[in-house]
Amino acid sequence: GMVAQTPLSGPCILALGGNIGDRLRFLSKGLCRVCSLDGVKLRRTSSLFSTCPQYVTDQPPFLNAVAEIELSDARLRDIQGLLTDLKIIEEEVGRLKGGQRRGPRVLDLDIVAVGESKIEISTGNYPLKIPHEGMHERDFVLVPMAELCPDWRHPGLAGRPTLIELVSRLRAGAANGVPAGANPESWPQQLIPMSGGLSGRGLGLLKGRGEATLIMGILNVTPDSFSDGGDHMKIEDAVAAARAMHEGGAHIIDIGGESTRPGAAEVHVEEEVGRVVPVIRAIREAGLEVTISVDTRKAAVACAAVEAGADWINDVSGGEFDSSMLSMAAKLMAPIVLMHMKGTPETMKSLAIYNSLLADVKDCLRKRRAAAEAAGVASWNIIMDPGIGFAKTMDHNLLLLRQCGDIVQHLAPTPVLLSASRKRFLGTILDEPDAKRRVFGNAATTAAAVAGHVDIIRVHDVREMAQTALVSDRIFRQHRPK
Repeated sequence: GMVAQTPLSGPCILALGGNIGDRLRFLSKGLCRVCSLDGVKLRRTSSLFSTCPQYVTDQPPFLNAVAEIELSDARLRDIQGLLTDLKIIEEEVGRLKGGQRRGPRVLDLDIVAVGESKIEISTGNYPLKIPHEGMHERDFVLVPMAELCPDWRHPGLAGRPTLIELVSRLRAGAANGVPAGANPESWPQQLIPMSGGLSGRGLGLLKGRGEATLIMGILNVTPDSFSDGGDHMKIEDAVAAARAMHEGGAHIIDIGGESTRPGAAEVHVEEEVGRVVPVIRAIREAGLEVTISVDTRKAAVACAAVEAGADWINDVSGGEFDSSMLSMAAKLMAPIVLMHMKGTPETMKSLAIYNSLLADVKDCLRKRRAAAEAAGVASWNIIMDPGIGFAKTMDHNLLLLRQCGDIVQHLAPTPVLLSASRKRFLGTILDEPDAKRRVFGNAATTAAAVAGHVDIIRVHDVREMAQTALVSDRIFRQHRPK
């Protein structure tokens, strides 16, 4: 029969994992299917983590995450039914038949917790015990789950320890080789998805967070962007520029078809699609193994771009300009950069007034993150940008650069992107009206961003900034013991 101490309630935590093939795409597909079940709604997810296999250790590293889902009353009354549905999804997405227990798998879905209830069902197709008896020794569950609910208490262990306590116990134990397979050197590492969850570049690529600063090269296919307007309007020129950026050290190419320089007017959807889509398609046809980001405020443009092969969406309005942008990003499972700004590029200059700039920017970004999660965007797909130069004065921009480390910590675990390249405040400081001649000014902002542990910098001068970041990384980033 069923033993549940209390009526079931509270969020349900699912664990997702896999270590075969395109792990990012399998995990993303799995989450999509879970969220399309009746009576299941995604609340938020942990970050993605690379974890070392425990128990059976000679197999590839796993990709792991947890998701917090909301269950309808009908679902809460039938947790076993949910488990059955999860098994069907595992099969559909491609669990290997007859695979080794605890061995390699394409997708593994588990119910880790339902509130703080203890559930044991010994009958039926899939007997279950929640929380799982091995949970307290599984870094691949505890670490991601601690991001979502650090104060959750384990109902099955003496003293009902919190997740934070369980994680620190495991870390201490791992140093002495307990449990088998856990060790502090191979602790779960947060990953940044460098590909669209369902489409985009060939293989779903992931980068270890904090290993090296990621470089996003700016490719504007506009007649009027402030520093490179008109430079890349021909498709072959744009592809050549993308190739040069990639060879110069860019991990991501950000393609924009609408100028957002101060005072810029809006571009119509058809025109914007006509600018970016042919370039994205041509870069993919040229076989450049690079992450492509589309810089747009419009859901229809984002959708067309992703269908053409883009991976990320970079929305300077943080999903506020087009009310369907966040749900579009959710549907596409595309990583999305949410930026802080006020008003629109046409009006923002007059809106650079804050009670407290730092507090306002952090607060606004947290709200945009919550809005994205409410629209169904997986938290692991969210990246945030404090929006240097958007509704900011020169002093505001300098303060954001000076305090970017504080912003990164405050927004943890969400990765942060920063874009100061060639902006007007640098021209003012350098007394350099030509935006293309501000390279060393850009380098100073790059070093400041790396010192603050910013994850991604968005730049025009790719080769020079990649060099700046490489040396700054050696100086400022703590390298894990190899």
